[in-house]
Amino acid sequence: MNASASLRASFYGPDGPLGLPPQNARDPRRHTMAGDVEALRWRKTLVPVDYADYSSYCREMKETASQESVFDVEQAPEPPSIMDQIGRMFTIWPYRDANWVIAMLFVVGSISFTINAFFALLSAFIPETLFDNEIELAIPLTTLFGALMFVSGGNLALVAGWNADKGTFEPVEYKTEDGSTKMYKPALLGSSAWSWIPTMTDFKTAMRTVPFQSSLVQFFGGMILSITVVGGWPGVLSPDDIMGSQLFLFGPLSIGGTMFFLANLSLLIWLQDRWYKPKPGSAAWQATFWSSVGSANFAIAGFSLFLEDMGTSTIASFIGSWTFFIGAVFQWYDLMAFHPDGWAA
Repeated sequence: MNASASLRASFYGPDGPLGLPPQNARDPRRHTMAGDVEALRWRKTLVPVDYADYSSYCREMKETASQESVFDVEQAPEPPSIMDQIGRMFTIWPYRDANWVIAMLFVVGSISFTINAFFALLSAFIPETLFDNEIELAIPLTTLFGALMFVSGGNLALVAGWNADKGTFEPVEYKTEDGSTKMYKPALLGSSAWSWIPTMTDFKTAMRTVPFQSSLVQFFGGMILSITVVGGWPGVLSPDDIMGSQLFLFGPLSIGGTMFFLANLSLLIWLQDRWYKPKPGSAAWQATFWSSVGSANFAIAGFSLFLEDMGTSTIASFIGSWTFFIGAVFQWYDLMAFHPDGWAA
């Protein structure tokens, strides 16, 4: 409540100066002839006033108003330095913040995919460096583990979308790169404010935001990509089964990678001040940019398999895994700007 504004209204009255609208204009019920006559009669009425008491009363009111108008303004903390923010990545573990958990799932998953792409690269170009049965074990296991991390992160990202601003704890105030002040108040995992199933209102509100729409597309893209884990498991498909490989390997990899790319591209444009103007100084933009590059390479890997170009597919998978890992690290780094302490741990 603005106490000084209320006090000013009590001093000047609803029909006073300072550009305030007259009461008749603000209250349509007073738009009557009887109301105007009554107001005129009120203005003509003379009431004797004890000047000394009235002056003392006014001074007390002004002193009270002055005391109520004085308050401390807490400045939002300045953005941390790059080294401080990197240090937070390894010293603060806010495991109750769903967005931090999602970032960790994508970091671990991209590491697994990077190892997978490394073994695939060796098997395609330097097969003599591998041990016996290494391809049959290392590639499927790393694919399975990476897919589990990505699908889990995608599912949790959807749920975090409608819990983004439902926290009941003291919100974290921070400054962005452009100097604006924002609040960070998500619902914590395991808290009473956290909801696994959204209300219709929460879902409609989240659906109007580009990040949630992007998460939804990535969710379906991740589910499609997970088909390649089943199809690529040793013994599920015969090497001579061209139709099966196209349906359960090449196709899902191409479609899922394309969906990931479109989702990241839309988020990248949304993060920019202008759709045509890149924002490389932003960690969030960098994270989305490298994830877009990784998604595009996964799609290229799938299309190359349709053309029976195993070399291009392997190289594209290797580049895509590394760029996804870079994007996940940038996402982790960007998130730590919200955590000046371990409030979510």
